[in-house]
Amino acid sequence: MQPSPSLISAVADELRVHAPFDAMSVEHLRWLAERMSLRYFAKGATLLSPTGESASTLFLIQRGEVHGSGSHENRDERAVVLTVGEMFPIGALIGCRPTVLTFVATTDVFCYTLPLADFEQLMDVSAPFRHFATRRLSHLLDQSRKAAQSAIATTLSDTSRLSRPLREVIRRAPISVADGTSVEAVLKLMREERIGSVLIVDDANRARGIFTERDVLTRVAVRDFDQSQSISLVMTRNPITLPQTATLFDAARLMMERQFRHVVVTEASGDGAVMGVVSERDLFSLQQRSVGSVAKAVHRAATREALVLAALEVRNVAESLIAQGVSAEQVTGLVTTLNDAILTRTIELVSGSFTLPSCEWCWLGLGSEGRMEQTLATDQDNAIVFEPLDGEAVQAQREQFLAFAAEVNRLLAECGFPLCKGGVMASNPKWCLTAAEWQSRFSDWMRDKNPESLLFASIFFDFRPLYGINKLADRLRTWLTPVVAKESLFLHLMAMNAVSSRPPLSLLGGLVGSESGTPGMIDLKRFGVRPFVDAARTLALQHSVPQVSTVERLRAVATRSKFASGEMEAVIESFHFIQSLRLRQFVARSTADPIADARGEPVARHDVSPNHVRIDALNPLDQRILKEAFRHVRNLQARIELDFRV
Repeated sequence: MQPSPSLISAVADELRVHAPFDAMSVEHLRWLAERMSLRYFAKGATLLSPTGESASTLFLIQRGEVHGSGSHENRDERAVVLTVGEMFPIGALIGCRPTVLTFVATTDVFCYTLPLADFEQLMDVSAPFRHFATRRLSHLLDQSRKAAQSAIATTLSDTSRLSRPLREVIRRAPISVADGTSVEAVLKLMREERIGSVLIVDDANRARGIFTERDVLTRVAVRDFDQSQSISLVMTRNPITLPQTATLFDAARLMMERQFRHVVVTEASGDGAVMGVVSERDLFSLQQRSVGSVAKAVHRAATREALVLAALEVRNVAESLIAQGVSAEQVTGLVTTLNDAILTRTIELVSGSFTLPSCEWCWLGLGSEGRMEQTLATDQDNAIVFEPLDGEAVQAQREQFLAFAAEVNRLLAECGFPLCKGGVMASNPKWCLTAAEWQSRFSDWMRDKNPESLLFASIFFDFRPLYGINKLADRLRTWLTPVVAKESLFLHLMAMNAVSSRPPLSLLGGLVGSESGTPGMIDLKRFGVRPFVDAARTLALQHSVPQVSTVERLRAVATRSKFASGEMEAVIESFHFIQSLRLRQFVARSTADPIADARGEPVARHDVSPNHVRIDALNPLDQRILKEAFRHVRNLQARIELDFRV
């Protein structure tokens, strides 16, 4: 019997509150509502189980809760709890295979069901449904980011959207000339058009150079310069370019890193044809200061006090970026870049007061700084590697570096980077070593079963050169990468460590609090980020991957090992989501609800780490994504257990 129009409308309205139905057209939603059937399952009833036959029905939970579990061998790795609005078994339906889980009603359950033929037709006609079915986590993450952007933006002044593509800010066609044009003609053109830059292009409209007001001051405004000469003599060659599909954020970061004020925007087709020019002033209006102005304030800080003030602005910029919906990967990358600039300026300011050995040396960033994954609250983890001069006492040279490093560490602390409580800093004699001493130290860690050695290895294997002679760090990495891959016992211990911190999921796949003092609280750093970081490091060492960042390691490992298509990207998206939750916690911490301890007494806000999140403070969508993210890292840990037999 055909359902009545009123019933179809009611079902469509009910579906519309859940993803992906909220993005589907009215036509497709009503089509779906016409074909769905509502079924009842008593508590304890099995809705679906592995039978050897391909799945033939889509289930959508209308009311109640369903528990899905695998066989005994992978029971807790594959456990899943599904609630209202969730569907199963999507993967089996798409893959035309049997389900591998048994789905049981843990309460009385009502489910909408849809036959396979209708499911396949809906996949064909509805792009939002198809995208969700094939990239469920990505779809949910997009929704979460939009919701977070809306929530955080209410507390922050936000006048810019750096997630927009560059093509949206190109205001006019580029003013360009051929490379044989005279300087005099170009200057006249700039005056007439009232512009600050001119592109120099070839016959295919590809940028060969750019001529800006800075070039006028530094190259043309000199005595006796002949302005009849070709512009190619004074232009800035090979200007930085980005495709029109790149974001304003991409341009902002590139300008900051390269210290340029213009980016040439090109066609996305790959032929390099110029579309326009985006200047620094086109990009930024982040509250009262821009990313570019903060970076300049850091680079130009002439005193300790000026550098401390500039460092304080980094947090404000990061908060604004979070409010604009910029991804966690981009925010942490930008924060790391700005922090690198602070470190560079700190060393430059401090070095003037010390006489350093004339040997080659390099300042190393470790931990999250080394992985380029710094958030808004991070302490110092750093070291020094140096190549001592022949004929001079190594210890005497080390003492000079130690005195200098102690002052660098102090100034960094003033800039908001707390001193490492464990003493992992360049001012510690243990971590100011020659290149040969570092090789010996790494060799000792790889052959020592002491837990402290594993702890140090987890920190120091993530080193990255920040200042000085980078080749010293590069040589150390080149030596270390193949050596550690041969240390099977050490890798086995690293694997055991990588699976020791289990994501806080119950045996039924639900979220559980990981902190005993505050019920319902999850430590997102210890139980969220750390399992991803430790797993990525272990797999990278196993497969001789030299990359340091967690995401780069995971992607490199995926190309060298057998991971199903899309499997590793889902892991990476999960990692980014947990990072985004941490960032949102930092921003919203001052306005969050009060936290209670085990006795129900209020806990002072400053006594609770911003890495902690209350489960009941998360909206249902974020709880759902967090469970999915934890399941992905559990599967990654299961992979390590299988590979290393731990």
